[in-house]
Amino acid sequence: MSATARTAPLPQSAPIPVTVIIPTYNRADLAAGCLHSLFAQPVLPEAVVVVDDGSTDDTVPMLKQQWPQVQVVVQPENLGFAQAVNAGIHAARTPWLLLLNNDMTLDADFLQQMWARAEASGADMVAPLVLWDGDRNRIYSAGDRIGVNGRPEAIGFRALRQGFHIPNEIFSVSAGAGLYRAEIFQDIGCFDKYFLAYFEDSDLGFRARLAGYQPVLAPLAIAYHEGSASIAGKTWWRALQCFRNHSLLVLKNFPLPLIFTCLLPLLRESLHQAVAAFSACRCEFGAVRAFLLVVGVRFAMLLLLPHLWQERRRIQRSRRIPLAELRRLLSMTHEG
Repeated sequence: MSATARTAPLPQSAPIPVTVIIPTYNRADLAAGCLHSLFAQPVLPEAVVVVDDGSTDDTVPMLKQQWPQVQVVVQPENLGFAQAVNAGIHAARTPWLLLLNNDMTLDADFLQQMWARAEASGADMVAPLVLWDGDRNRIYSAGDRIGVNGRPEAIGFRALRQGFHIPNEIFSVSAGAGLYRAEIFQDIGCFDKYFLAYFEDSDLGFRARLAGYQPVLAPLAIAYHEGSASIAGKTWWRALQCFRNHSLLVLKNFPLPLIFTCLLPLLRESLHQAVAAFSACRCEFGAVRAFLLVVGVRFAMLLLLPHLWQERRRIQRSRRIPLAELRRLLSMTHEG
């Protein structure tokens, strides 16, 4: 089946064997919008789990009152995106899991197109085409890639949809909207809680690629993303997380031969992340505190070295992909 061929609707009485997992933190309006678009689908999932990550607004009462068909998992405190998603994964009982950000809304036949692409391709992970909610002529993501510098990037980010060339191959799938076989998490583990937020899905996607799992893009499955709505006003925190998590991603997943051959671009990217974090923090707190925050993040990583070493050994020992193929995947470029 062609990736661009639409499929006939499934009978509404036959739910897809998928559990939808939506982590949320405050902004009850976002969760409500996401759920409205989900339950408007002509084909529904087998289960929906919303994980509240310690909200202090009326999110939990709203969910329980307005969405009784949804399983609500309440975290005792705000533990971050990774642990919230993990709680949803542990609650799921279906062979497929669809992860959705709370600020994601879905096109009318999103689930149908995602499921059709999964069945037709035989892939293990499926990424939709995500558009900006505020400008639906522009692309937010057409799958994800990771370069030889270790930087995760959304393919087609801010490109005009008209005339955009759909990529034939992607490196990984964003957890903002991504369909995964449940066996992936049983095999390689869940999201790394030490990432807290940002690049945690790139880390999981990298581990999945190393273990031999295949992603695919479903260009007819359309979702709309508001973009970092849950952390509005905290760009400095996001920049610090990206600076920190870039290093975690590389140290865990890059095989040693690739670290040596890609050392220069890896170091350049680490410096770029450090400068970006310093600039964002300086705008918020001034130069002195910005410097201390950036240096503090780097020194705090020393506490994670035992975890990194243990994870790296486990990941690299179970690697099934040849080095040459991994280098090819990391070298992929896309011209929109």
